[in-house]
Amino acid sequence: MTLYQEFKKLNINHYAVELDPHGMKGTYFCTPKGARIIGSAGVDGIHYCFVRGQEEMVFAISPMNTPGSNVHLIARTFADLLRLLLACGSLSALEQAHQWDEEQFEEYVAGNQATDEALAVFDVLKEKLGITPMEEPYAYLRDLQDTWHGKGLIFPKEYDGILRSIPVDDTPSAWKVTLDGGFQPARGKPGKEITIGRQFLWGDERWHVPAVYLFSGGLVLDLCIQVHTDRVKACFQHCKLLEEQDTRPSEEEACRIRNESPTNVDFQPTLILNGEVLRNTHGHGHTWISSEIIMDDAWEDRCGRWVLAHYGLDLTKTWVVRRHAYVWDGRRKADITSLTLHLERERIDIPGPRFQTPAVGESIQFVHPMTGTEHVLTIQAFEMQEIDTNRFPDPTLEFPNHFAAMSYTLVPELAREAYRLSDCNPGDSPRPRNPAERGRKAMSAGAMGIIGGADGPTQVFVTHGEAAKPRTIQTICSSLHFDAIQAPTAWRLIFREKMMADMDVQLV
Repeated sequence: MTLYQEFKKLNINHYAVELDPHGMKGTYFCTPKGARIIGSAGVDGIHYCFVRGQEEMVFAISPMNTPGSNVHLIARTFADLLRLLLACGSLSALEQAHQWDEEQFEEYVAGNQATDEALAVFDVLKEKLGITPMEEPYAYLRDLQDTWHGKGLIFPKEYDGILRSIPVDDTPSAWKVTLDGGFQPARGKPGKEITIGRQFLWGDERWHVPAVYLFSGGLVLDLCIQVHTDRVKACFQHCKLLEEQDTRPSEEEACRIRNESPTNVDFQPTLILNGEVLRNTHGHGHTWISSEIIMDDAWEDRCGRWVLAHYGLDLTKTWVVRRHAYVWDGRRKADITSLTLHLERERIDIPGPRFQTPAVGESIQFVHPMTGTEHVLTIQAFEMQEIDTNRFPDPTLEFPNHFAAMSYTLVPELAREAYRLSDCNPGDSPRPRNPAERGRKAMSAGAMGIIGGADGPTQVFVTHGEAAKPRTIQTICSSLHFDAIQAPTAWRLIFREKMMADMDVQLV
């Protein structure tokens, strides 16, 4: 269950924080295609949405604004949106932040305190979801909006024509890199640019390390990754076909699309300065796809052009640009004697087979899609169980308590981080004990779970005997249900694989 789904199930007044979509009677001329409305301000048509293909980003749509200034990104994730909401008291501050400097923003927030109804919602967000206020909301919003320029959004034909008729100011600001690690000039002393000019291949990607920036308290590293053009074209053609067919991909298909996306470059960069591993505090990224490749300039953003042009890189190609900030303890200057970059690729999900629970003692066989190894999963035990709902803290809600526990062996064994086994059924959500007494709002019940997680049921492993012995027995639990589970439980195997070996690159 995603955080947004958990939020929608909370027994709160969603309208008090402008995150009740039911007040919207349709979309507007400037609402992006694929928008999923999650709330509205109730005035001037202002509404908030996710957009298909834009991950968890949250957008504010303001139809009454000047053409070209109707859509603004206000949060990278829904979790960030809730943190901003707690810090600012309302979404209206986020919707208007693009037009203010920091003093004006803080003045607005101070003069427009949260209502009592909103404060009651904030208390629930803190208690039930563990949400805390964003520490520097204006700095977050400014960096977000300075480094994102509408890439990937598709608008209705009428509004798209308006946008194309508006002249774009491509004049860049002065080049300045600060330890804050953003792509736009920020407050703080600029770092000393040290040219690296290192290139290397990792898979079919050509990596450029153009420069690092030295500060008294740390380093900033720039990485520019050139992606193979044929992969970009193939990926966009596939996505365009799904869009034209209005086809919602299955979970397995969505997983494959993410894996095949050439701009989905997930990695962990570690810097070793003079033998000391530096702490990576944060990073920022851009993706630049030339209109010559996909016949669409939506992925050509001003900031990406600025960075690539500064380093003299080819703007007719596809680039993933990353900037990472590293700090060290204390305030001291560092002479760079040696500098090594260690790169580690993140594991990706590879869909495996689905199967119904076999009888105890029976097995299923499957072939690992990467290694070709045949594995045998044998059921050792399977039983229906109940969980004690008294451990749940909210007495106003009724929680599901039935689940299935399955113990199995896997031969040959796989490391725990190399696969995931989960229930295909997401299970039941909590419900109010007395819905009639609580009215319509009672249908929004809080979601808590002992067994379950954001990506599906959490795996619960129990090892019997010493870990070194073969055929270790492991136990996994299904999701929770109100009624005893009658039908055989369906399970899903997901393999977790690193597709590239780690790499060490000597920069200095």
